[in-house]
Amino acid sequence: MSFAPSVMSESFPLDQVSERLKGLLITGSGEIDRVMDYLLQGDGKMLRPRLVYAIASMQEHNEEVVRDIAAALEMIHMASLVHDDIIDGADTRRNQPSLNCRYGNQISVLCGDYLFAAAFNLINLHNLSGVMADVTGTIQTMCSGEIKQMTSLYNLQISETEYYERIFSKTACLFACCCRSAAQAVKMPGETIRALSQYGLCLGFAYQIIDDVLDFVADSKVLGKPAANDLSTGNLTLPVILALQDEQAGERLRMLLQDHSGIRENMAEIMDILVETRALRESLATSRFFVQSARGALDDIPTGEGRDVLVGLSHYLLDGYYAQLSDVNDWREGTGTAN
Repeated sequence: MSFAPSVMSESFPLDQVSERLKGLLITGSGEIDRVMDYLLQGDGKMLRPRLVYAIASMQEHNEEVVRDIAAALEMIHMASLVHDDIIDGADTRRNQPSLNCRYGNQISVLCGDYLFAAAFNLINLHNLSGVMADVTGTIQTMCSGEIKQMTSLYNLQISETEYYERIFSKTACLFACCCRSAAQAVKMPGETIRALSQYGLCLGFAYQIIDDVLDFVADSKVLGKPAANDLSTGNLTLPVILALQDEQAGERLRMLLQDHSGIRENMAEIMDILVETRALRESLATSRFFVQSARGALDDIPTGEGRDVLVGLSHYLLDGYYAQLSDVNDWREGTGTAN
């Protein structure tokens, strides 16, 4: 998927961040370097470093500090993906074998730990105690969220509130942390930091909800991982939660989901229910609400290239992801767009 033009701003030094990551992780130690090199081959979007650079560009800053914060936060994201794949038993990530599939769980666990440690060292290099406290607190939130998710697998009673708490921990909290870390590093006032944090939070909610919809309607090549993987492993996301609330189709869906081993076999019927109940459409409408809320959080942020990039990231979610969704057989309804 391509980024909107404003997101691909020349102000984001992709090569510099990539080289910094490579320089930190490729150390000349044979086996570690092979594992890290394989991990770095993944075609990540670098959304989190882009947030850091967009916010830092709003006022004078130290280029090395900003680059290192961006690299550290990307390593934290990479570590979380490595650990998630181990927990989920995922075989693929970004259209290639996952790290755990290629090297096994033991090496992958240590690789994730290595990434976390490298990120902490990088932040500590610049004596950014406030950023360090924020980042470590965010990682605690992410871990607690993963534990809650594991203990609620196949829970057909899960509420929307519980779902939002989960995706806050899984995704949105790190988006918000990226925004706060950048703003703190360049010494923005507290009111501005809070506004940017709210922007990141809402963007993260929107991103995860759209990703959860994609899990049902996009094919494996687009996703870079097996389609419908969340539901088949017991992770109930917003479309399913909404469909379960339907008076007529909800009970039929509940019966299909009670047979854990038959979920993949019943996926066509499950998909019909998600379309019939408009659960997919409602989920996309919710993601649109969060995107609009993210934009609203920028109302008092001064105009300029940095703000334009942040707005561009929200366009990327609306235009890039929604365009992708509307191409998937129009969900057998005639249109796949959210109204």
